[in-house]
Amino acid sequence: MIGNKITSLFGIQYPIIQAGMIWCSGWELAAAVSNAGGLGIIGSGSMYPEILDEHIQKCKQATDKPFAVNLPMLYPDIDKHIATIIKHKVPVVFTSAGNPKTWTAHLKS
Repeated sequence: MIGNKITSLFGIQYPIIQAGMIWCSGWELAAAVSNAGGLGIIGSGSMYPEILDEHIQKCKQATDKPFAVNLPMLYPDIDKHIATIIKHKVPVVFTSAGNPKTWTAHLKS
C-alpha cells in the first residue's frame, strides 16, 4: 500500500485513478480496478439513466471497494443521472464537460 493524500481521500491502496472513458469503462473495468487497489470509474457519458443504474448495481455486486462515476454535465438527462448516483450512494463522482456548480450541493448531500 502506498500512503498519500489521494489514497487517504479515496480509501484506496494505490494512487491510481482509472479514466472514465465512454463505452470503455463500464462496471467490469471499474470493479476490476477497484478490486486491484485503485479507484475504478464508470464512464456514464452516453449511458441512458437506466443503463447507468444497472452498471452501478453490478459494480456494487462485484466490489466492496470505493468506485466512482464520471458524469459529463452536458448530457440532457443529467438530473436523472444525478438521482441515480444519489440513490446508489456512489462514494465518488468526477464531473466533466461543464460546470458542476448547479449540482454540487445535491451530490454532497
